[in-house]
Amino acid sequence: MKKQFLIFISTILFAFMFYNLELGINTSIFALVILLAQFALNTSLIKNTKALLLGFCVVVSCISNAWLISPVTVLSVLITSFVFRYCTVYPEMKLLSNAFNFVLSWPAFIGRIFLVDQWFEFKKEDSKKTIITLFSYIILPLGILSIFFALYVSSSEWLSKWYNRYEWNIDGLIIFTIIVGFYISFVFWHIHGFNFIKVIDKSLQFNFSNQQKNNLKPTLNYIPVSFEMRSGIITLVSLNCMLLFFIIVFNVENAQQSIQHLSEYSSRTHSQVYLIIVSVFLAMAVVLFFFKDTLNFVKNNKWLLLLSKIWIGLNAILIVSAFNQNTVYINALGLTYKRLGVYMFLIICLIGLIYSFLKIVNQKTNFYLIDRITWTLFYTLVFCATFNWGGIITKYNMRQPKFDLNYVTYHLFGNEKLLIQYFKQNNIPIPDEIQQRIKYHKNLPFLSKQLYYQSIQ
Repeated sequence: MKKQFLIFISTILFAFMFYNLELGINTSIFALVILLAQFALNTSLIKNTKALLLGFCVVVSCISNAWLISPVTVLSVLITSFVFRYCTVYPEMKLLSNAFNFVLSWPAFIGRIFLVDQWFEFKKEDSKKTIITLFSYIILPLGILSIFFALYVSSSEWLSKWYNRYEWNIDGLIIFTIIVGFYISFVFWHIHGFNFIKVIDKSLQFNFSNQQKNNLKPTLNYIPVSFEMRSGIITLVSLNCMLLFFIIVFNVENAQQSIQHLSEYSSRTHSQVYLIIVSVFLAMAVVLFFFKDTLNFVKNNKWLLLLSKIWIGLNAILIVSAFNQNTVYINALGLTYKRLGVYMFLIICLIGLIYSFLKIVNQKTNFYLIDRITWTLFYTLVFCATFNWGGIITKYNMRQPKFDLNYVTYHLFGNEKLLIQYFKQNNIPIPDEIQQRIKYHKNLPFLSKQLYYQSIQ
């Protein structure tokens, strides 16, 4: 099917499903219809393992979004849908390259919309003829007719009265919805890989070439490779000693300090964890710097390799220490979105260290590590969109001897079932805000509904 038909059909479907409606189950249905259309139009995708995996990510995101919508689930539906599209149309391109294609495609719409011969799939020799035909047969006659129609109506009292009998009331919202639907559909179906990104993408490799392995050039011409290696050894010995000392101080300090002033404890813990996350990313940057090229293949680099492994290991210990500190913090003050986010970032850092280890052991390029972290972030988004974190946080906090009832009642959503059950068991009146929230969602049109709220009795 030609892409112009796909664009127009998707625009009509978008207008039907989103006009005068809130985001809800309509977002999931729209994404699933587009996903199924791609499999129907290209049946070979059914045999493509990567396409099936990415399609599964789209389905999971859509189900989660239909059950309980949130900014994360909407973003996950959008990102997974476009990642699937790009990875099936441009399977040879890396995820990071397609991410830049995705970002640039939105502003590029302004120029690409006028390239009618491309998205209407005309031949170059026919495009000029088509534009002339449209102008000659439709645009020019309508323009001339409009001018004379206005003149005749204004000159005749009967025609003027007849014309004024009809109220021209054009709904601006439907026009806006159609424009947004066309914008999204155009960018999605008329997908584009920019040439300069394709050129850069070809230079991004996971493995070093034979020329790079054999031609051992120093990073700086005036510093010999042997001196560069010794510099790396001295640097890593110093960093390992400093990090080991910090790990000891960090754990002893946190073991001795008690939780007395909650605000001070909270501020100190967050500051420490954030700085640790930054330091781990910088640790990966150190590995990227020393093993970007030549030092992977020089002889007698065993000490540099060993020290790098120790450096990665110590940073892993630091992550475990921060993980433990965040757990102590949660046990004392309860679970929140931010404290769950700390766990997520620490796990991402740990995965990054694992890929850093594999990079130096298997002698991979720096882009290998960047690519793996990019995919890690993608799957992290899908994972975060899969669960009802508001319900998980509420359930955990209610099991504690003391918990902040105000926080779980007024700052979380997707926990209304648990709250109603808690209020009934403790003979506490159900707050009006909870009742109004449930009533509001139950009364929404079908396409704007969230299935979670329909399951509340």
